Amino acid sequence: MTPWTRLAVLGLLVGALTACTGPEADLARQESARSHYDIGLGALAENNLKKAIGELQIAVNEDPRNPRMHYALGNAYLRNRQFDEAIASLKQAVEMNPRLSDAYNDLGAAYVQKQQWDLAIDAYRKALANPQYLNPEQAYLSLGNIYYVRGQYDRAAEEFRKLLDLFPQSADAHFFLGRTLLALGNLAEAREQLERAVKLESGIPIFHLELGVALLRSGQRDAARQSLQRALDLNPVGPEAEQARRYLRQLNY
Repeated sequence: MTPWTRLAVLGLLVGALTACTGPEADLARQESARSHYDIGLGALAENNLKKAIGELQIAVNEDPRNPRMHYALGNAYLRNRQFDEAIASLKQAVEMNPRLSDAYNDLGAAYVQKQQWDLAIDAYRKALANPQYLNPEQAYLSLGNIYYVRGQYDRAAEEFRKLLDLFPQSADAHFFLGRTLLALGNLAEAREQLERAVKLESGIPIFHLELGVALLRSGQRDAARQSLQRALDLNPVGPEAEQARRYLRQLNY
């Protein structure tokens, strides 16, 4: 090979290497990442979590500056109960895009699974801080239930009332507010909220169970018996069924 030939070959190699690290290469990686991202989302929709995680890991590696890819990977980890990995991915997503409220919502859910209540509350608050967030219902429900579990019933009721202001036809909001009011001893409003929940969603056993408890505490034994029996008819197995049977035995004693 002549010196001129060597120079020509080296020039071609340098040009090729430059092309591989330039804008065209970046675009190729982004397109590849998007392909793996789309396949990962499809696997998530099919609940094929192992495949989803594998595809989304590749997507994140090829386009590490895309917050939605980190969010999707975090969501897949969360659904696969890999909570530490979910937290790491979701934190990256919100660091890149603080207005990605769905990622904050999932981050809160991951902290709940680890019983890190204060971190969960902070994540849900950040999700709700975005005035353009289109799915605030789950964040309000989760906040209310955290406060409920911690025995902070007044604060739980406050969150559920906020949710009802936004979604007055939310059966879940009526139910959880009713259950919280029952814990606070506000029987009249608890019954009212639980009755609304049952009217909106009549096929959920626990709605009838809690309404039966509220009616029983209010001295309305016949109505309580009907609600408790309805809960048992809807689902004759499981812990809720055992509760219903226990109350019915007490009523029939």
